[in-house]
Amino acid sequence: MPEVMTRLGRFALALTALAPLGLGCQDLNTPIYFPSPAMPALAVDGMPVMNNPPRAENGLTLRFRDPTKTERQTLDMQTQSLGFDVPWIQRDHVHIEMTYEVTNTGSTPGMWNIGIDGANEYTKYDENIVAMVLGQGNNDAPQYIPLIPVTPQLLGPGQTVTGTVREDDFDEAELDLDAMGRWMAPFNAVLINNSQVNPIGLSMVPPNVVIPALIEIDVNFTADAAMSCTYAIRVRDDDDQLLHDTIDTLFSPTPALFVPAAM
Repeated sequence: MPEVMTRLGRFALALTALAPLGLGCQDLNTPIYFPSPAMPALAVDGMPVMNNPPRAENGLTLRFRDPTKTERQTLDMQTQSLGFDVPWIQRDHVHIEMTYEVTNTGSTPGMWNIGIDGANEYTKYDENIVAMVLGQGNNDAPQYIPLIPVTPQLLGPGQTVTGTVREDDFDEAELDLDAMGRWMAPFNAVLINNSQVNPIGLSMVPPNVVIPALIEIDVNFTADAAMSCTYAIRVRDDDDQLLHDTIDTLFSPTPALFVPAAM
């Protein structure tokens, strides 16, 4: 893949030294596409693992620059004014979308499913950890509850389907993750309900909260037939916060892993 350049330099990716799929150079807010870490990104053979569909997972971390001294002072003043921490990477300024393509590479039809997890600068959500906690003390099949679910679909042999996880889906997930991580919202309530329809569980979230954007996107893929999945992450970076090959330093938060109370 040829290197893609902008007027500010080449964007860096985490996990692997990937180059963006497409990048405009005229408008800073032109969407930037980051490919999945491997090609094909995710693949399963369809053979059950302990009576469960096989799972494949990977992800990427979006690399952001540290705030400048002036930007840090502004964040500190906002934090002091509001009375709670204001994130550096904010949902209102970083907009994420994911496109995906699933192909049935086998000879039998099957159901596939995608779940998306991730982390902001404060909290990391991992559906595998959640499933492990919820499964303590029983022999039931793991209960996977992703941060963003994609509706399962049936796919015939040789068929391919494409789709998009929209910005508003990520917006909802970013609210949910912050609510669970910083404001102790019950995860089973906020993840099941759309906050625009039923804001159950969000009563502790301040109405003037500044919501952090995701800085890590983790994709889980399951299928009960041989299938592969590729995806790309699209980012609109309003304030030029993505890290460039310049003197900027890498923003390196240490989000805490979310662990639900055992049920």
